[in-house]
Amino acid sequence: MRPATEPPYSGGADGKGLFNPGLLVAARKPRGGGMNFGLWAFRFLLWYVCILFVQPQNRFTFLWPLRIANLSFIIATCLHVLACLEERRPLIRLGPATLSALVLLVFATLSQHVGIYQITSGWNPTIDYIVKNCLLLIMVEAMAYSVERVWAVQMTTLFATLWWIKGGLRLSAMGATYSGDRLMGIAVSMIENPNGFAFVMCIFLPLYLYAYQQATRRWVRISFLACALAAVWIIFETGSRTGLVTLIALGIFLVPYYGRHRWKTLILVATVIVLIFPMTGEKNIRRFKTIPQSFKTFFSGEQRERTGPLSQDDQSAEERQAKNRDTWALIKEYPVFGVGVHSDANHYKDRFPMATGQVHCEILMAGRMMGSIGMILYVWPMAVILLGGGWVRKNAAHWPAVSAMGWTLRLQGVALVVGGAFSPHPWHPPMLLIAGCTSALILNLRAEQVRDMEARAGWR
Repeated sequence: MRPATEPPYSGGADGKGLFNPGLLVAARKPRGGGMNFGLWAFRFLLWYVCILFVQPQNRFTFLWPLRIANLSFIIATCLHVLACLEERRPLIRLGPATLSALVLLVFATLSQHVGIYQITSGWNPTIDYIVKNCLLLIMVEAMAYSVERVWAVQMTTLFATLWWIKGGLRLSAMGATYSGDRLMGIAVSMIENPNGFAFVMCIFLPLYLYAYQQATRRWVRISFLACALAAVWIIFETGSRTGLVTLIALGIFLVPYYGRHRWKTLILVATVIVLIFPMTGEKNIRRFKTIPQSFKTFFSGEQRERTGPLSQDDQSAEERQAKNRDTWALIKEYPVFGVGVHSDANHYKDRFPMATGQVHCEILMAGRMMGSIGMILYVWPMAVILLGGGWVRKNAAHWPAVSAMGWTLRLQGVALVVGGAFSPHPWHPPMLLIAGCTSALILNLRAEQVRDMEARAGWR
């Protein structure tokens, strides 16, 4: 494999720093000087990712009839097919994430017909959600056939989510809160409430720290560190207990890592967090203080003796516990295929009243939709991220920037697992996008290993 002193992607001669963006546009032109279909397909895919995360049509409503997201994805797919035909390569790459997406598509479709309480076997919002996100994963893995392209997808999500940072700081400054001090989510479907806002901030916080580590210019490093601290502030301002628990889980992994490699940064970040936490709204701090008791109640099943009316936070904790209990009972009654990806709750609300509507646990929601099969298909891409990120970190030790990306993907996996235990939407876009990036990076590194072995054997 290429030595760290001659990285094909690094911004510096020592193998450190951000990748060189020029490599993304310096692709070899096809013979005859025609259009590079593969490059343009990838550009439209990145544009689709931007639209997916920013969703400008929610603010500029005149964009709705134009269907800019669907149009971008369709163009990217068509150009990708043309590129594969021209270059004689497969349309998809059967990495571990793509395999999970294909199996998920099969069983989601099957659930529409065998799910005992499925409303309709036709197209519906839930199957639309699953299919689109699976196709995104498949296309990311198919098109990101180099380390640089995996980096490009990750950096696209980074810069798209900077709009969330801007929106969160602006809403915080305006005092756009509800239920006391809780910061509202901005106008994006993935973060339309405080819990969702905190969750996605935790997912992409490791990516901001990755950019901070790899940047070569001082002002860029400071900017990305400021973005990471702004994300932490937004999590505090949302008053989301899910967000704080996820943030603590990330900290358990980050503290030893930064303590060994960047102890000055660790001290700076810890100092800033200690200073900004007391600035959080008083009601949010009170919510955070209920976390230990909520955990005790949730896992032990014990109920505190009531001395008065339930507070909103106590009621929320009890409802989550009841929803999880009833949903698990529903899964055990229909263990194989569940009740359908788009089921009619009227058929089971009498026996399992709290299993209706949104259940704030992704794996239980997957189980309600598709039984044990759905739960396995939820765990599969999570395992790809966690195990694959560790594999990349180990096998790219001589490529510091790529090894750090493996560490980052693994941290994002930790955020997905912890936050997903308290969130209602399985197979959401960030989860499947990160799984696609991880799987693509694994395939790319394995291909490099094969080429290196062939070169050493004199076959190339």
